Amino acid sequence: MTKKRTIDPAMIDTVAQNMFHVLPLIKKRLLHMDLVQKEHGTPLSHVQVLAMLQDVGTMSVSEISRRLGIAKPNITPLVDRLFAAGYVDRQHDENDRRVVNIVLLPAGEEKLAAIRATIARQIQVQAEDLSVTEFRELSEALSSVVRILSSL
Repeated sequence: MTKKRTIDPAMIDTVAQNMFHVLPLIKKRLLHMDLVQKEHGTPLSHVQVLAMLQDVGTMSVSEISRRLGIAKPNITPLVDRLFAAGYVDRQHDENDRRVVNIVLLPAGEEKLAAIRATIARQIQVQAEDLSVTEFRELSEALSSVVRILSSL
């Protein structure tokens, strides 16, 4: 049986407090999803699914639901909207016809590329106020956060 590590309660409090600070700052200073949604007519949840499909490949609705932490009944209508827009397609699994996989289509890739370009422009504007060292530090910190949280 593995023994759990004891983490300093003060460090846990610091991480918790930083979570309250970082999420609004990212939304306010780096990722203006309200502007992205207005420009592209695509909610964040749709962008997340498109990005996940591009990064991971074909996924079932259950897998999308699990990775996003959103109940499957809430993912199905989202996927329906992406399907109606021509961004994804449904394909039956070759090994188990009961399983339906979601596949990113070229139109979805184009939409995601346009959204990423908009986000990159937003970050470019914000980066003008940072030194190269600060921007590198931000990039490395975000990479660390993604790596660590992905392993949980």
